[in-house]
Amino acid sequence: MAKARMKIGITGASGNIGSTLCKGLVTDYELVLFDIKEPRNASGSQFVPVDFGEREKLAGLFAGLDAVIHLAGDPRPNAPRHSTMRNNYASASNVFEEAREAGVKKIVFASSNFYHEGDIGEALARPSLPRITLDRPPTPQCLYGESKVFGESVGRHLAYLGMSFVALRIGWSIPGDDPLRYDGAYMRGVYCSHRDLVQAFDKALQVQTDFMAAFAVSNNGHGVFDLSETRQKLGFVPEDDIDTM
Repeated sequence: MAKARMKIGITGASGNIGSTLCKGLVTDYELVLFDIKEPRNASGSQFVPVDFGEREKLAGLFAGLDAVIHLAGDPRPNAPRHSTMRNNYASASNVFEEAREAGVKKIVFASSNFYHEGDIGEALARPSLPRITLDRPPTPQCLYGESKVFGESVGRHLAYLGMSFVALRIGWSIPGDDPLRYDGAYMRGVYCSHRDLVQAFDKALQVQTDFMAAFAVSNNGHGVFDLSETRQKLGFVPEDDIDTM
């Protein structure tokens, strides 16, 4: 008898990363897509319109899900404070609490390279510095980056309560997967191809852990992140390198 596919909810499914994951994960998982607006290509998956800032409307939303991939939020580093507070801080709290109440076993959280924003600036200015490791203290320099530190901190609490939580510190993944359109030192340091992005989330859904942080970036020749711990613990082995594209 074939093994039942995991049923995965994806918040923010209409966004840049959500669109990539909807296409890349639909073959191996049963997807339920959540967003304010319907994705352009839902790939036949169920879509549920929702605003995660409205806590009172979320009851029962995640019933029956095995895991939730939480992407929803305002992705702009310079977003107004009120937008980031509502869409990144409050909405993440709402999603995490609703998932816990629904008995969801795992959350995969879209953290960001902005968790290490200050360190990245140093690494790009001084290429001789050692690559950034996962255990380096966070150095966010904007409210968006701070919201990712917040999300990971809440994830540790959820792990203490018995959930599995994986925080993926995602590099720069762009629509069209053509990084040379934005070529520069920063892109070459943190680029993540669509193929590598999907692999990282697939590994995160499958890994057995209470709490884990990992990098989701490609194997870039001029990369700023040390991927050794991510390879060992997550099993993620990126295939692409912006320098060879």
